[in-house]
Amino acid sequence: MKSARAVAHTNIALVKYWGKRDSSPADLNLPAVGSLSLTLDRLRSETTVCPAGHDSFTLNQEPASGEVAGKVLRQLDRVWQAAGHAGPRPPCEVVSRNFLPTAAGLASSASGFAALTLAAAAAFDHDPGRPALSALARRGSGSAARSLWGGFVRLERGVAADGSDCRAYPLHPQAHWDVRLLIVHTERGPKAIGSTAGMQRSRDTSPYYGPWVDTSEADLAAAEAALAARDLAVLGDIVEHSCFKMHACMMASRPPIVYWRGATLDVVHAVWRLRAEGLQGYVTSDAGPHVKVLCLSGQADDLAARLRDVPGVHAVDLVGPGPDPTVEVLA
Repeated sequence: MKSARAVAHTNIALVKYWGKRDSSPADLNLPAVGSLSLTLDRLRSETTVCPAGHDSFTLNQEPASGEVAGKVLRQLDRVWQAAGHAGPRPPCEVVSRNFLPTAAGLASSASGFAALTLAAAAAFDHDPGRPALSALARRGSGSAARSLWGGFVRLERGVAADGSDCRAYPLHPQAHWDVRLLIVHTERGPKAIGSTAGMQRSRDTSPYYGPWVDTSEADLAAAEAALAARDLAVLGDIVEHSCFKMHACMMASRPPIVYWRGATLDVVHAVWRLRAEGLQGYVTSDAGPHVKVLCLSGQADDLAARLRDVPGVHAVDLVGPGPDPTVEVLA
């Protein structure tokens, strides 16, 4: 094997993904619904995979073990097997750094597993093309499949039992639309319930889970058309509708899954008030307490300044559409 480094940017789903497909092996990590996302600039993961005397994983300059390290090593095994090499996978040193908060509802797993998959594929001399690599990245983290491209990306749910048609593909490049996403931080630290556990609970117990799955394709089709037309009002309405359907499904789980805090709802109401005043922002929120606001670049600074004044807001970051990932073979 060689040494390789990859940089991949995280993404935020504008039309949401929540839940795994019924009756599929857990290792395939097949989503119950498709999704449509925006890849973000600045927020990224950088990962290096090198040959070593034994397996190790370092995250943000700290040795990692347990479940986190286990997921990384299993992903290396998948890439090695996909490459078709004979014999066991060689020991690897994996060094990763997240330039965004980890486990806080900001999709660090998306950029992390995308970068890991790309670096491992380059290190193992495996180049099946980005669509196939997106399917591999999905097995580490569902949202990672979308971080194989910049700009605006769609992940298909697929129907094949082996997951071969559950792949992401690019819709529009980074330069398609000069939008901004405001990330409004309403809490510090990791979230209490991981996404995988939360999805399982919703599928097993929420009465809204079935309708959530059944209505997703219509949302995706409408959002894709609005995105192509660069119609923020139409896309924003779909973005908010998808977000609140997902969180309604979570909250109706038993026991309820409530990621939001008081400040989260205060920000939502503030965005709606500002929209009535002419600042056109639209809210979304993933499995965490933070609020993301989609807007045009010309109004981003004004919206950010007003939202920083909401009690309980720690910070507001402005990010735009991000680039494709990069891969470098080191030796």
